[in-house]
Amino acid sequence: MNVTRITPNIIAQRTLRDVSAQLGRISNLQERLSTGSRVNRPSDDPIAARRAVNVRVLLQKNEQFIGNIDDIRPQLADSESALQGIVSIFQRALELTTQAANGTNSQEQLDAIAFEIDGLLESAVTAANTRTNGRSIFSGTRTLGDTFSVTRVGGEITAVAYQGNDQVASIDISDGAQVAVNIPGSQAFLDTVDIFATLIGIRDDMRAGNQASLSTTRLTQIQDALDQALRGLARIGATSNRLDRASNGLHDGTVQLKALLSDKIDADFADTVLNLNVALNAYEAALNAAGRILQTSLLDFLR
Repeated sequence: MNVTRITPNIIAQRTLRDVSAQLGRISNLQERLSTGSRVNRPSDDPIAARRAVNVRVLLQKNEQFIGNIDDIRPQLADSESALQGIVSIFQRALELTTQAANGTNSQEQLDAIAFEIDGLLESAVTAANTRTNGRSIFSGTRTLGDTFSVTRVGGEITAVAYQGNDQVASIDISDGAQVAVNIPGSQAFLDTVDIFATLIGIRDDMRAGNQASLSTTRLTQIQDALDQALRGLARIGATSNRLDRASNGLHDGTVQLKALLSDKIDADFADTVLNLNVALNAYEAALNAAGRILQTSLLDFLR
C-alpha cells in the first residue's frame, strides 16, 4: 500500500493556498460591494455578461431614438407656430377683404386697407422663412438658404419665389420605423393656392378699386389658403402625436431594460454583506489554524 508522506513543506503550501483562496473570495466580495455589480468581468458569469451586453445595445438604440425625437421637437414646434401665424394672417385678410368688397369704401379707405394687407404679406414671408437652429424648416432638404426669396419694387413685395425642394426629411423612431418631420414650402404655401400671390393680388385689387375680384376670386382664394394652412397644421399635429406615442413607448422600454440589466448583473447588497462576513470569519479561522500548524521552527528539531 502506497503511503503519501506529508512533509512540513506540503502543509505550508496547502495552508498558504487556502489562505490565498480566502483572500481572493474576500476581494471578489469587496469588489461587488464597491461596484454594486456581481458581474464585473465576463469570467464572473459568462452567460449573464453576454445578456448584459445585449441589453446595453438595446438601451443605446432606445437612447438614440429618444434623442432623435427630442432633437426634432423644436422644429415641429416652430412649424406649428409658423402655420398658426399663416392662419391668423388669412383670418385677418378675410375680414379686410370682406370689408373692402362691400362697395361702400372710398378709394382712400381701400388704399388704407391695402396697406394693412401689404403688412400681412410681409408677415407671411417671414413665417414661411422660419428657421430652427439656423436651418430653414420649410425648404425640404435644402435648408441652408431662405425658403422664399422676394422681388421688390419701390420697397414693396411684387413676387415671391420658392428656393427649396420637395424632399421630405425623416427620422428613425425605432428599428425599421421612420417619421416624416417636415412639410416642404411648396406644399405648405403653394399647393392649392399660392398664398403670397393671393395677398399680392388682394392688395393690388384694392388699390385698383376692383371690388368684383375682391368679392369673388379673392375671397375664394383666402378660404383655400386657410384650408391649406389648416391641413399643414393637422399634419404637424399628427406627427407630434405619433412622436409622443413613440417616445412614451421608448421610455417605458428603457425602464424595463434597465430593470432587466439590474436583475442580470447587480449585486444583492444584503447577500453580499452576509457572504463577506462569512468569508472574513473563514479567513480569520484559516489564519489561526495556519499559525498553529506553522509555528514549528528549526529549534524544535534540535531539542
